[in-house]
This record gives sequence, C-alpha cells and structure tokens, in this order.
Amino acid sequence: MRERINRLARGIVENSVPELVLKPERVEAVIPAGQVIRGELGVVSGNNLHIKGLAYSDDERVKVVTSAFGGLRNRITYEVNTRYSEHGDEIKGSFYLVTNGGEREIPYSLRIQAGNPDENLGSLKTARDFANLAKRDRETALRMFEYQDFTEAPFMQDARTRSIYEGLKGRSTRTNLLEEFLVALHVKDPVRLTVDARERIYENVEQPVADGVDIRASGWGYVSAEVSSDAPFVRLLAQKVTDRDFDGGRCRVPYQIQPEFLHRGKNFGRICLRTQGESFVIRVEAEKSRMADRAGRGGQGEEQADKGRLARYLALRLDYETGAGDRSLLLNQMMQETEAIRADYPGDLRIRLMQAELLLLNGRRENGAMVLEEARDAVLKNRESRIEEYCYYQYLKLLVQPSQDGQESLIRYIRKLLWEDGRRGTWLFLLLMRVDGALAQNPLELYHSLEKLYQEGSSSPFIYGAACRLVEENPGLLVKMGNFELQFLHLGVRRGMVSRETAKRAAGYLLGLRHYRRLAARLAMMLYQAYPEMELLEAVCSLLIRGDKRGPEAFAWYEKALGCRVNLTRLYEYFLYSLPENYGHLLPKEVLLYFSYDKDLDSRSRSVLYQNILRYMNPSSELYGTYLRDMEAFAMEQLFKSRIDSRLAVIYEHVIYRDMIDSRVARVLPGILKACRIACEDPAMRYVIVRDEELMDEAACPLENGVAYVPVFSDHPIFFFQDAYGNRYLNVKHRRMPVMDKPELLAQCGKVFPDHPMLKLGKCLEVLKKGIQDGREAGLLEEAMAQMKLNPVFESRILKEVTDYYCRAAETEEGTGAFNCTYLIQMDKRPLGERQRQQICETLISQNYMREAYEMIREYGSQYIPPDKLMKLCARTILQQLFDQDPLLLILSYRAFRAGFFDGVMLDYLCEHFNGTVPQMYEILIQGVGAHVETYDLEERLLCQQLFTGCCEQMDSVFDLYMSRKQTRESVVKAYFTQKSIQYFLEGEKADPRVFSYLKKAMLGAGDRERMPTIYLLALTKYFSAMETLDEEERGLCRSMTAVLLREGLVFPYTRDLSRHIPIPEDILDKAMIEYRGSKERGPELMLRIQPQENEFHGEEMRRVYQGIYVKEKVLFEGETMEYRIYETVRGERQCRAQGSIQCDHKLEGRENSRFACLNRMGAALEAKDEKALFGAMEDYLKKSAALGRLFPIE
Repeated sequence: MRERINRLARGIVENSVPELVLKPERVEAVIPAGQVIRGELGVVSGNNLHIKGLAYSDDERVKVVTSAFGGLRNRITYEVNTRYSEHGDEIKGSFYLVTNGGEREIPYSLRIQAGNPDENLGSLKTARDFANLAKRDRETALRMFEYQDFTEAPFMQDARTRSIYEGLKGRSTRTNLLEEFLVALHVKDPVRLTVDARERIYENVEQPVADGVDIRASGWGYVSAEVSSDAPFVRLLAQKVTDRDFDGGRCRVPYQIQPEFLHRGKNFGRICLRTQGESFVIRVEAEKSRMADRAGRGGQGEEQADKGRLARYLALRLDYETGAGDRSLLLNQMMQETEAIRADYPGDLRIRLMQAELLLLNGRRENGAMVLEEARDAVLKNRESRIEEYCYYQYLKLLVQPSQDGQESLIRYIRKLLWEDGRRGTWLFLLLMRVDGALAQNPLELYHSLEKLYQEGSSSPFIYGAACRLVEENPGLLVKMGNFELQFLHLGVRRGMVSRETAKRAAGYLLGLRHYRRLAARLAMMLYQAYPEMELLEAVCSLLIRGDKRGPEAFAWYEKALGCRVNLTRLYEYFLYSLPENYGHLLPKEVLLYFSYDKDLDSRSRSVLYQNILRYMNPSSELYGTYLRDMEAFAMEQLFKSRIDSRLAVIYEHVIYRDMIDSRVARVLPGILKACRIACEDPAMRYVIVRDEELMDEAACPLENGVAYVPVFSDHPIFFFQDAYGNRYLNVKHRRMPVMDKPELLAQCGKVFPDHPMLKLGKCLEVLKKGIQDGREAGLLEEAMAQMKLNPVFESRILKEVTDYYCRAAETEEGTGAFNCTYLIQMDKRPLGERQRQQICETLISQNYMREAYEMIREYGSQYIPPDKLMKLCARTILQQLFDQDPLLLILSYRAFRAGFFDGVMLDYLCEHFNGTVPQMYEILIQGVGAHVETYDLEERLLCQQLFTGCCEQMDSVFDLYMSRKQTRESVVKAYFTQKSIQYFLEGEKADPRVFSYLKKAMLGAGDRERMPTIYLLALTKYFSAMETLDEEERGLCRSMTAVLLREGLVFPYTRDLSRHIPIPEDILDKAMIEYRGSKERGPELMLRIQPQENEFHGEEMRRVYQGIYVKEKVLFEGETMEYRIYETVRGERQCRAQGSIQCDHKLEGRENSRFACLNRMGAALEAKDEKALFGAMEDYLKKSAALGRLFPIE
C-alpha cells in the first residue's frame, strides 16, 4: 500500500489494475462438528498483473491464517473452528479481500454436520426415518450406526433411545444389533419365519433324493437361522440361513437323502431350524429299496442273518436261561424268530444249528436230528475255519446221541481251544459249562473264570446270568463289590434272580464303597425296591451323599431315610441341600433340632433353612427363639454382600426392621428392596443386563436355570439378554416380578443415607418433573451430575434445567453483580449445547462478570448473543484492557456496531484499531466524527486504502476530513490529487474545482513544468479547454503547459479546443481526430473510409498517445465525411468496440482564415462553378502563403 501511495505521489499512472479471478466466488460446504477444518481460497490474476492485498473474516470461528498475500496465484488458507458447534448449526459470514485490484467479498455458508458429510445425520429426525433408511440401504444404515457421531442424530436425543444404543453398540454381529435396535424402538416388526414343517416320507430310496425346506420371512430385516440334522442319511447343503439367502421373502434350504446311510426298514431323522426365539422341527422318514439292499449285500446276504431278528432271538434266549418267563412260550417265540431268519437267509449255518437246538429242547428229537443231519456236511467241511459252529454241532449231536467218549473228546477239544490255543471266546466257555459238569464242582474257580472273561472285555449278559446263578447257589462267593459284581447283580435284580439274603449281603459291600458310582447307586435303589430293607436304604443314601447328589430324586431318598429313622452321617445336611423349592411345610423336627446345634452350613443351605423356619414355624415357639439371633446375623451378612433371591427376600422381610437401618445398611438395602426376579424363557441366554435410561452404567447378572435377580431402580428399565457368544437381544420373552415390597424401609434408607446414588436419582427425577424451585433442588441435581455417570442425554436435560434456573435467578436480582454466579462460572460448559452456553454468557454479562463472559466467547463463540449484550461486554472489556488491540474484541465490537449498538468507547476503539473494507471503515469514521470521538489516524488509513484499492467513492469527503482534522502527509495529499487527475482525465469523471485550484497552484509554483507529473498537465489543460474564458495568468499557464505537451507529442482532440485561448499550430487545427481509450497492452484495429470518394473500409494505424489513449489524425476537406470502426481482439474473438463518423469542421474559433480554410473555400466555389468566389479564395491563399514565406523563410 505504501508503494502505491508513493507512486501516485510521484504522478506515476498505472492505467491497468489486476483482474481478480476468485475460486470459489462463494463458499458453501458441509463440515464435520468437533474439529478445526482448513480450507483455501484462490485469488488468481486474470491479466498477469501482480496482486497484493489483505484478507479478513467477519466471524470469529472462521479465521484467516495469514491475512497478507501477494503474487499472480495466491492461496489464502483459513480455519473453521467447529469444536463446540452442534449438528445443524450454520456459520454465515464473508471473507473480505482488500487488494490493488479492488475490494471483493466472498460470502460463506458453512453447515455443521455430525458424522460423514456424505451421509446426513441431520435428516434422521425420527427413529422411523432411520428405519426407512435401513430398509432402503442397509449398508449405509450400518455405517451410520457405527459412527462415533451417530449419537448426534436428532432422533438420538432421547434418553431411552440413547441407552438402548449404548447397550448394543460394540457387539460382534453388527446386523443383529441394528435389527434389535430398530425393533426395540418399535419402528420395525421382528422378522418371523414360516416353515413348511410337514413330515417328509421317502420310500424305496435307491439313488440320492434332492429336496428342500421352504421358508418364508414375514418382512425385511436381519435373519440368522442354524440348520442341523440328527440323522446321517440326511445331508444338508446349507448349515446356516441369513437374510441374504431370501429373495422376495422366500428361501429354500436344500438337502439330500443319502441311501448308503440307510439301514433295512424305516429310518427316522429330524431337520432342526433354530433362530433366536423360534425353532422348527421337520420329521423325516426314509426306507431303502429292498432290491437295492439285496444288491448291496451281494453274496453275503445268504450267509449272514438279520441282526435285528438275531438280537430279538438272543433276548428271548436270555430270558429262557435266566428263568424270566414261561419256558414253553419262550421256546415257541425263539422258534418263530429262527424260522423267519432262515426264510430270509436259508444259507446261514448258525441259524440251522440254533433251530436244531430249539427242536431238541422242545422234545422234538427226530426233527432236531434231521436238521443236524442236513447241516452235517457243511459243518464238517468248514470245521477248521468255523470252529465255534463245529463245537456247537458236536454238542447238539451229543444231545441226540449221548456218548461218554464223545463228551470227553469235545471237552478236551474246547479246553484245548480255550487254554492252549488262546481262543478266549465267551460262547465257547458257556458251551463248556454245559458240556463239562466238573466245572460246577469247583464254584470258586468257575467264578474266577467268569470274572476273568469280564476283565478281558466280555460284557455278555449270558456271562452275567451265569455268575448271578452261581452266586445264588454259593452266596459265599460274593465277598466284594467290584465292577463285575455290579454288572451281574444289576442284571440279576432286573430279572428277579437276586434273593433277599444276597441283596442284604450286597448292601454291606455297597456301604463300604469309598467313592460314588452311578451304577452302584442304581443297583442299591433297585435292590431296595425289590427288598425294602433298612440296610439297602442306608446304602442308597450313603452312595448319594458320597456323590454329592442334591436333586429331586436324591431328596426323595433322603426324606424316606429320615422317615425310617436311618442314622447316617450328613443325612440332615443333604436333606436340606436337596430340599425342593415347592416344599410347602415345616422341616421335620429332628432336622430343626439338629441344625439348632450344628450350624456348619453354607449360605444357600442356611437361606433354605431360615426361609422354612420364618414361613412355617410359630414365632412364639422356643425353637424359633433359638434360631432368631442366627437368622438376624445371617440376614445382615447377606445384606452387606448385596445378595438377593427368593429365599433371602423372605428372610429380609421377616428379620429387617426400620430401627435396624443405619448408614451402613442404608447404603446397600435399597438395591435389595428394588430387586426384581427375571425369568428368561430362552435357554440360549446366559446373562441379563439391566440399564436405567438415565444412567450409563449397566448391571450384568448371570442366569441360573433361566432366572436372575437384578436391581431395578428406574420406572422404565431396559433389559438386554446376552448369549454365550456375547450377542445381545432385547426381543426375548421373559417375566419380571418384584422380589420385595417394603416402601417404608426404602423411605427410611433415604432419610438415613440421602446420598445413596439411586435414591438421589429418584429425587432428581421428581425435581425435573415439577421444575427446580430453589437452590437446594438445584444443588441436588448438581451433586447427581458430579457423583453419577449419567446418560449424556439425561445429563444434558439436567444441565439445561440447572442453567435455566440460575439464569432466571440472576435475572430477578437487582443491581450489578448482586447474584452469585459461582456455579455458572465454575461448571464444565463443554457438555452443554450452544444455546445453553450463550444463555450462561448472557447471564454473566448481565451480572457484570465481563472477564469470565469474554473468555467463554473466546472458547465457545458468540453467535447467539444479542447485540445489546455484546455492546455492554465490549465496552467494559475495552476499558479493562485499556484499549489494547484484540482481534476477537474488534470482531465483536464491529458486529454490535453494525447492528446499531455502540457507544463512545466502542467508536473510539474501532476508530483506533479497526481495518476492513472501505464502506465499513467509512461508516465507522462518519459515526465517530458525528459522535465527536477521537478518530486517530482513521482518515489517513481510509484514504490510503481508497487510493490503494481504487474504491474511491466518498474519497472527497474523506479527504476533506483528513485535511481539516489532522496533520497531513505530503505524499498522501499528492497521491490524492494524482488519483483525482486520473479520474478526471482517464476515467472521465467530474472533479471538484478545488482539485484544479490545487493543480494550478502546484503548476504555478513549479520552476520547471517539464518535471511536473504529466497527468497534472493533461488534467489541467483539459479543464482549461472546457472553460469559456481564461484570465491572463491562466492563459500563460495554459500556453506553457501546452507547449510541454506538444513537445512530447501529446495531442488530443481537446487540444484543438484550446485554440480559443491560445495559439495552436495549424497542422493540428486542420485535421480531424478520432480518440479511442482502450488497453495499453493491446492496440486497437482502425477501419475507416472517407466519403463520398471511398466505398470500402480500409485499415489504418492509430497512434498510442498516453496510457491506453489512441488518436488518429486525418485531413478532411469540405464535404468529406470520415466513417470509422474500431476493433479489438478479446480471447481470440474480434469485437467492434466503437464506430462513428467525423465531418470536415473548419468553423472553430481562430481557424476561419487559415490556408486550409482557403483551400476548402476554393473547393466549394469550384464545385458550385462560382468564378468570383473561386478567384477571391485563390487570391487570399496566395497572399497568406507569401506572407508566411516572408515571416518564416525556409533556409
């Protein structure tokens, strides 16, 4: 700017100014909240002239990083501070550029948006809007749901909605969370599946059969279903179904029936489909083709019997061997089974031998012999490979034809196989027992042999049956209770083979077992059911106690033992441990007496015992008094551990009284009193999580058998249910029931310990419901915010109520600083909304806490503070800072000034420090002058800026003030007059006569006029050309200035007009002139023609005389007209910029008697054929030419 002023002061004219190209010309953007965002403005020169300037912003939140710039291509960086702006706010203002190319304004409108600017959270006014978005574009909804700024959406400004969101976010299955969120807000129905669950029946399956289960979904949304099958012949082609598998609400789960996994007969299986909350079962029945079954077995079909029929035969044979049933009937049934098997498998040798044995047992000796004879050749043929069938044949042969030699031979052969060849076959040993009667003569050895077979892996029931018969015949063999004994006694008692004496003997050994064994306990129970003896009952309970059994089945045995007066260690304890929930009467007296002395019980058992006593025992009884102190101590112990369940609730209700509540009890008792029993109907859930919509904390309680006890203080709790994988659900069927109902105890807790967080929360809700009435209630809300982790939405509500109260209270106080604003000053204002912060700031201003209010504005902004409050703040702050320059204070002061709110202090401050655009500074100057305040150097700053930018409106007024009020600088004054000369001569503007008075004085005072600025000479001579008359001094000045201009070749059309005041050379007066003002860098193209001689335009050159002024001189004679057109090429396009015509004009004063005028008269007389006029003109021309030759001889 100083350089520009100095150049103007020296009379240097810069006709060209930079052409500003702004990018962008208007800033409109969406920017994220809570950040400091940078942006750029581009200021480029469109004509390659250097740009210099300054940039300003009129909003304190939009700051120009470096205000000064210069160059051909400039980037102006600015910062937008949105740290404390809210979603939906808008920052409106302007950037002002003060440059040597003029002043420009770039308006900006910046809209604040939370989250991704491409996805507008502000459009989500309601939860229904978000549901519609999720239905339309689920991926976008999921991204927004996971944004950190999602909570800034308008519909999220609800405490319950926010609490539901906080409870769900961050879990593993994002699509499920979105589904649960929308369903919980009641803006979407959960997806329900309809499954075609009809039974599927497949017959004669030869090849894999493809089929599927059709599923229909009730609506849009998340679906996840697990598909499984419990049958190997059902091959599922998909194990999981999601919403992506549905098309038009329909889905098909394909599966195949695999024939290779089918057995003979009917095969049954199930296809199970399970979702969260729903399950479906499709029953499947398949039967393999008989032809395929036979073809699949090939040659083995005639040699192997059907396993099912064979198993039924063996079961019947076991009944026959153990004597369970009618022997004749069993023989007939076995015969039927073998005949059916032989019909299907006629080639099976074992079946024919079994048939022969049955015939012999039935007394049909001849028929049996015939069957043996038929099998004889096949048996003998395969005697080496099928030894067991060979031995079986020899045994049956002995039955038909007894032979001592044959019997001994067979015994030797079987013994050799068993003990010499190592064939430890169960069937061979059982056959040996039939053949060799000597085995029975040594029962101990036989028993050990049977036991050894068991130890070697044999689990044949025929072995167990043989052992059981042996023990019944020889009771002394039962001397322990090992695995073998448990097995054969278990079979024996089921088949009625065990006698009472054996049962009693077994009871003793069962009692002696040191560890619990399930089979032993089952055997003892079966023995007791067969023979209800005290010893057996004692054995049962002893085993159950060793196994720590506490279920309903065990309780029935313990109760029976108590009724039978069984004396067994820890029987009373386990009776109590297993006591069922529905036990509806007082415990047996012996149990109560026992525990009145023996108090070594765990907490659960004690709660069971004390609950029963409190419910069913007469309080006036002596035994009740014995327990009372223990029950009270136990209740307090559990209370301080914050434990609660249905049993403890009964104890608390009977034992805890108002007088017992002290501060320690009052700290924990409210959580007990407000507990609820939650019964969840979904077995997949593992935890229940409860959240109060007012709090951020949550309580997680494990579900035990689907039940949990959780404290619920809020009237509107939110229950989440969590599975083993951490997924959370809200739409889960459950039942809620309060555990206790003792409002008087809760009220007493509030009196004894009023600082209990949850009780305090309840009081806060009451205060919010009716509004804050006094400082005590406001303090209560303040304490709640300080002590509790509140839901941000609920906390914002409390903050608003508290701040509104204090602001109202401050407004009702009279005087300055009468109200104590300590809380408003010290409170953390970051969580507040913008309106609340501005409200606090206004209150601080009204109560004269100016420093604190100003710091708030510096941190949080001032966009909502009314101008009258700003005026008060600015005036006081200016005085406090002793008029020191402060950028923020200048912005605030000018904002109030622009709104019409200002005083002398603010005007004084603005006059001293404010810099802006010319109109802004001029307005401040005029107001300052009118208010008679000190304007400092504002006039000079403003005048210099006008000269720098070329924004010269009101410049004369500013110059007048500058000249009248301040000590001036010569360079500034000279620059002003240079600018006025430029405006007058180059720009054609009117000028005040005082300008020319100054120029005349300057020119008259100059010793060497050739050294004066050319623009001064041009402006003053042009001014003289327009005057009617000049005095002698002015004519002399005009003559000398014109001579200087003529020597420099500065001839313009107005030069001819000076001929009325001073002599002008005839060669100038005799010519017509065309003047064009254009660009200094780009010359124009002149096209002209002189009529009537020329019909076509032709080009001629125009001479640049001064800056961008071009002049064409042309001699015209009487009757000639010069028509012209002037073109310029702009951006490659030829454009006509001026056109017109000029006629011969020799009537100017002083030109009538010139030689050129004589020539014009001669031409006119010749054309008119006027000889007399022609002769006179020729004579006049000759005389003047001779006179000029005599006066100005040419050497």
